[in-house]
Amino acid sequence: MQQRVRFRAVVFDVDGTLYPASALYLRCIDIFVRHPRLVEGFSVVRKELRTLQMRSDYTPRDAEELHQLQASLLAQRMHIPQDQVRKLMEFFFYAMLPERFASIRPFPGVRNAIETIRSNGIAVAALSDLPPTEKIEALGLSDLLEHALCAEEFGVLKPHPWVFAALIERLGYAPSEILYVGNNPVYDIQGAKNAGMAAARCGRPTALADFSFTKWKNLADWVLTNRA
Repeated sequence: MQQRVRFRAVVFDVDGTLYPASALYLRCIDIFVRHPRLVEGFSVVRKELRTLQMRSDYTPRDAEELHQLQASLLAQRMHIPQDQVRKLMEFFFYAMLPERFASIRPFPGVRNAIETIRSNGIAVAALSDLPPTEKIEALGLSDLLEHALCAEEFGVLKPHPWVFAALIERLGYAPSEILYVGNNPVYDIQGAKNAGMAAARCGRPTALADFSFTKWKNLADWVLTNRA
């Protein structure tokens, strides 16, 4: 790092950061096989939303409005009624997927790292695009994380600045005192950096991040050398 940062809070992305994304994919193969158009369409629409949300005429301000727009875009892509798409979307992506978490475990060292960080007086929380609460409970981490925010609650997805502004307000610390840990260079790392926060990447090194790691103990050690 070029300048020393004193952290008072560390916030974690969930999907692909606290656990291997491949673990969920393997448990959802039946969905991919039975509903390939729905799965592909949902992925495309999520990318489209990230573009639309940067426009000045973007209107969603909460999860319900976001889901309405999401269903509308998906219905247009799949050429089926919007109410039918909404039911499918809510069932598969917001009800069934969290149920598949029963046997998923975090990356090795995740719990120990978070416990170490928290025991040194640093606040710990989670921020995810999709609802994180059930996933965090299934991963056995709900007793550690003090806050769990969902970007959709604000009608947007990462890396929209509303998400990180809401996180900063919730924690009550200066942006420079918060470290965000994620795996996606654009949504997680660049989004946090744009908000004035520090960012660490779980995965291969990237110049965007202040720190990159593959072993969670290394993250805990680095955070403690920069704690407030």
